[in-house]
Amino acid sequence: MKSVIRVDASLQIGTGHVLRCLTLAECLKDRGVDVSFICRKLPGNLIQKITEKGFQVFELEVLGNKNSRDKLFHSAWLGATQQIDVQQSKLILEELKPDCLIVDHYALDYDWESALRHLCKTVFVIDDLADRKHDCDYLLDQTFGREIKHYADLVPKSCEVFVGAYYSLLRPEFAAWRVHSLERRRNSQFKSLLINMGGVDAENRTGAVLDQLMDCNLPNDVEITVVLGLHCPNLDSVKAKSKRLACEVMIKVNIDNMAETMANSDVAIGAAGTTSWERCCLGLPAIQFVEAKNQKFLAENLARENAAVTLEKHEKLHSVLDDSAGWMRSVSLAAAKITDGSGALKVVEEIVKTRVKVKGFGEIDVIDYVNLNSDDRNYVLSMRNDDRVKKWMYTQHDILPQEHDSFLSSLIGDKKRLYLLVKFESKIIGSINFSEVTLNNSVTLGIFANPFVRIKGAGRILEATATEYAYSIWGVEKIKLEVFSDNLRAISFYEKCGFKIIAVGPFGNGKTLSMEKFGDSLNDVK
Repeated sequence: MKSVIRVDASLQIGTGHVLRCLTLAECLKDRGVDVSFICRKLPGNLIQKITEKGFQVFELEVLGNKNSRDKLFHSAWLGATQQIDVQQSKLILEELKPDCLIVDHYALDYDWESALRHLCKTVFVIDDLADRKHDCDYLLDQTFGREIKHYADLVPKSCEVFVGAYYSLLRPEFAAWRVHSLERRRNSQFKSLLINMGGVDAENRTGAVLDQLMDCNLPNDVEITVVLGLHCPNLDSVKAKSKRLACEVMIKVNIDNMAETMANSDVAIGAAGTTSWERCCLGLPAIQFVEAKNQKFLAENLARENAAVTLEKHEKLHSVLDDSAGWMRSVSLAAAKITDGSGALKVVEEIVKTRVKVKGFGEIDVIDYVNLNSDDRNYVLSMRNDDRVKKWMYTQHDILPQEHDSFLSSLIGDKKRLYLLVKFESKIIGSINFSEVTLNNSVTLGIFANPFVRIKGAGRILEATATEYAYSIWGVEKIKLEVFSDNLRAISFYEKCGFKIIAVGPFGNGKTLSMEKFGDSLNDVK
C-alpha cells in the first residue's frame, strides 16, 4: 500500500501540521505502508527533518501567489496558487500511483482535492477549521469539542468523518510516558515549569512570557525549561531574557524527547495548538494562550472542561502562576480525560482497511495481512493454529511465531498473493486469501472462519466478500479453490455458493477436489 502526504511547514504555518503528519507516517510505516511527502520549500520548512526520519520528500519550489484568485483565508500560506499546486502535485502522483492521498493544509480545499482524487483510491483530509469544502472519502478533525455536524455541508455525504481528541495524532512516546506522568502528579508540587509557545514562535511570544515571569512570585528552586523549534528566529533574544531571571533556565532547541520533558514538568505554558493534545495525554496542567484565530475554538472547549487555564493577555500570567497550588491537580485530572494518546493508531486502522460493499451484507472491512497491527498479527496466528482450522490446511503443524513473521514479510510486494483479515460490525469473522492472481482472468481462493466467535452466516459473509473483491478489484472471470474430499460440510457450502467440482486429485492418503465458479455466478447468493 502506498500513501502520499501533502503538507507544509513554514514561519507562517508553524511546525504542527508536519509533526502530526510525521506521527501518522511513522505509524503507517510500521503497518507496512510506503509513505512519501510532497512539501513546498517555504522558509522554515521541515523537509530535512522528514528525510531524516527516512521518508522521501518531493519538493516544490516557492512561486508566490500575489495574483491568485484563491478565495481561502490562508491562501498566502501555500507559496503558489492552488492551480499551480495541482499541476505540480499531479506529476508526482501520476508517478507514484498512491492508494491514499493525505492532505493537511489550510490553503487547500475542494478544488485541489477534486482535481487529483482520480489519481488515488481514497483522499484523507486532516483539518481543524471546518471553514471550507472538501472532496474526500475521510476527514479527521482532532479538535476537542468538534462535532460531525460541523462538517455536514462541507464534505460529501459518503465521507466518513472522525472528530474529537479521541483521534489526536500523538507519537507513541506520549502514550508510553502517560502512566509515569499521571502517577507523579498525585503529589506533584510546582518545582518545574515548561514553556513551549510553538515550534517557530516568529512573534517571540516566548520572550513576552519570560518578561512576565519577572513579576511572578516563583518558588526559589523552580527550574524553567524553554523548548524552541529549529527555525525559531528569536533564539538570541530568548537567551538574553532568560539570563535576567533569578531561577535556573534551560533552553532546548529541536528536542526529540518532548514526551519525557512534559512528563517530568509540573506546569506548562504554551499556545493552544497541537501540543494541547500532548499535554492532555500526560495530564500536564497548562496555562494556554490563544495565539491564532484557529486556536480559539479549542481553547474555549478545554477551558470549559477545566482541562487548561486560558489567558488572553500575558499580563495576567503572574496571578495564575502565584495560585498554581489551587488549580494544578484539578486541571491535571480533567486534561488526562481528553485523550489517551492512541489516536494515531485508530486513524491508521481506518486508512489501511478496505471497505467492500457486499450485496446482502452491506459494508465489510478487510485489512491486508501486511498492514496488520501486532495484536491482529497474533490473533491471526492463534486462529490459524486452532485445531478446527489447521486440520483442513495443507500445512497442519502449529505455525511458530518466527515462521508467521517470515510469512507476513514474504507477502510484501507480492502481486500474486493477498491475505485479508475480514471484519464485520467491528468483529473479526475470519480470513480470506487469494493466490495465483491473474488480472481479468482467474484467482485461487482460500477461506477460514474465526473459530473463537460464533457469528451467524460467517462463512457466507467471507465467501461473498471474497467474490466481490475478486470481481470488483481484479475483474476475474473465474474463481478456483481446492478442498479435501472428506470435508463434506465445506463442499456442500461451496456448491451452494455456485462452485462446481471439476477435478479430483491425490493428497497424502486422501484426495482433494478442485472447484470453480464463473462469470455470471460470481455474485449469486443461493
